[in-house]
Amino acid sequence: MECKWSTKIQKELTIFLKQYSIDILLISETLFTYKIYFGIPSYKLCHTTHPDGTAHAGTAIFIKESIQHYELLKYKEDSNQATSIKVRGFPYETTVAAVYCPPKHNLKKELFQTFFQTLGPRFIAGGNYNSKHTVWGSRLTTTKGRELLNAIQEQNYLYLSTGTPTYWPTDGNKAPDLLDFFVTKGISSVYTDIQRSYGLTSDHSPIIATVSTSIIIRQATPRLHN
Repeated sequence: MECKWSTKIQKELTIFLKQYSIDILLISETLFTYKIYFGIPSYKLCHTTHPDGTAHAGTAIFIKESIQHYELLKYKEDSNQATSIKVRGFPYETTVAAVYCPPKHNLKKELFQTFFQTLGPRFIAGGNYNSKHTVWGSRLTTTKGRELLNAIQEQNYLYLSTGTPTYWPTDGNKAPDLLDFFVTKGISSVYTDIQRSYGLTSDHSPIIATVSTSIIIRQATPRLHN
């Protein structure tokens, strides 16, 4: 069954995927159910609903059909949902996960760690964590953000962030902020890169992460000297 807004979003995502040559697309807060969702040509869809099965929250992954992969168990809790796949296209199998943490739940460090432990020894997990911390570029630090940072530091995970806002509220009394980023394990930062994008009309602007099999050479930031 197609939801009433799926045609517009499907066309927009199809253009975005082609324009930026995206291999794997992670989506947070899909509002999908087992009967309401949409597909994209040449991509396989894996998605996870909210535990109550209604059209809110949820996550999804669109991956090119040509990429070898298999889906892992869906992570379905009121406090967070995740869709995870194991990708075979790297020198080592890598778990890729789309994550959504609803804002009303204040996850503790242990709950974050419990989730990350389901992803295996090598993973990249991205999405809307609704966990603000100035360390990865949010305007301020929340209790939830502090708990997530503690989980990351204790387990020697890394985070991958643009450091710039990803959420653009329609309410003029609210300021833009960074809510969307990646958490990684077993992937050195010299093999990753991240760029911001404004290629979609959502109130969350997409971020594009690159994971390479060779070291990524970054251009030095231009600086003025007298």
